[in-house]
Amino acid sequence: MPKKIPTVKRPWVQERKPFERTRTHDDFDYNARKWRKLRALQLEKFPLCKHCEEKDLVTIATVADHITPVKKGGDGYSMDNLQSLCKKCHDSKSARDK
Repeated sequence: MPKKIPTVKRPWVQERKPFERTRTHDDFDYNARKWRKLRALQLEKFPLCKHCEEKDLVTIATVADHITPVKKGGDGYSMDNLQSLCKKCHDSKSARDK
């Protein structure tokens, strides 16, 4: 039988359960089953990046982006508030939104 390795206590690291985090009332749960299904549906229906298509480029979308951010009052679970974007376009849009 193998020896059990003792765990090392690190008092400077806050102990928490896996996937546990502090949440505020206005946080959107990107790990919720409802969101994951909606995201998959969006990327299945619109597999190309919307911003790249406007520039006559063909790029595979990897992010389902909220057109109006949830923190600014956008509906988090509405297909009308979603667009498919590639990571590069999503990162630049998110930077502009802030």
